[in-house]
Amino acid sequence: MPSNSRRHFLAVASTTGLAGLAGCAAFGGSRPDVNPATGLARDTSQALDDEAVYVAGDDNYLPNPPTTTESIEDADAVLATETADRTKLANAFRAGKPVAVAGGGATGIVQTLLDSVQEDYSFGVEIVRARPVKVVVADPRGETVETYTFVAEGGWDEPILDPFGWVLVGRVPECDTFVPESSMDDMFEYAGAAHIAGRFPTGETYVSRSEASVNRQDAGLFIRLRTKLHAAANDGYAVEKAVREADFADDKRLTEVYPNAHTQNGVQVANVSDTTRSTFVIEITPANSRARSTLTGCGGLQTGSGLAYDHRTSFQWKRDRLLGTDRRYGSATGRGEWAFNA
Repeated sequence: MPSNSRRHFLAVASTTGLAGLAGCAAFGGSRPDVNPATGLARDTSQALDDEAVYVAGDDNYLPNPPTTTESIEDADAVLATETADRTKLANAFRAGKPVAVAGGGATGIVQTLLDSVQEDYSFGVEIVRARPVKVVVADPRGETVETYTFVAEGGWDEPILDPFGWVLVGRVPECDTFVPESSMDDMFEYAGAAHIAGRFPTGETYVSRSEASVNRQDAGLFIRLRTKLHAAANDGYAVEKAVREADFADDKRLTEVYPNAHTQNGVQVANVSDTTRSTFVIEITPANSRARSTLTGCGGLQTGSGLAYDHRTSFQWKRDRLLGTDRRYGSATGRGEWAFNA
């Protein structure tokens, strides 16, 4: 349960997001039924104001959080570099404290941390390659973990504290698109989520959330992976599309991919997955002016046994001009790997 300060921050962020959208003259449209606010465009470092942060590793590299503690046992959260003591990080994580790692080696340190506690947690990490990643966070939630990889697009005023604060108070909007229901839903239990997020200096933001759930049977493990894609525009560039691709091993059977192609709430989904090639691909585009301002769509798949894949998540914005069209791009390509505790 978020603290009172976190709930207040979320309420303010939601109100601001809706008000900003309703008044966005560049794209028109009315206020949506789904709250589109994520908090990515706000100064989320404020979320750390009431959190005692333990700084581990090379503190010369790290910014000063608003509130710090010299005792890792007394900390609410941990901010570390790759030189931090691995045992201390693991102990803090097992005690329920979110761990943020900053620096060029952040992804590897978080992977090592999660590998050391793998027998007790279910989790996934969507590694990002060939893009600048400066902050990766692992947030324990009971026996599951939510991971966050932040692409350094240059848009955060506090490039370490803003992403860390967003983990504490941010959100990914509900889907504007159709999500199928099944009589089997109650047999699947939540098993963690992996996020990728970015914010441009010009105001555009994006986030993907891939959430796993599992059904353990005598015959084996059945896994669902559902991905939300969200992109938000600024006053100049409208959202053009968001694409999610996941490529599995050739012998990996995808027993279900969804949704079918449709348009709902001004958002159009095209599903061009190929189960014979073990690939999952959805493309989400705006079908009205409101969705060109803030776009959220979902898709998913079901498979068995383990879960590992090559992923590509991309977002595109455009601005039509008298002499042509300008575009901006955000993307993350890499490897998604999951572990499910026994």
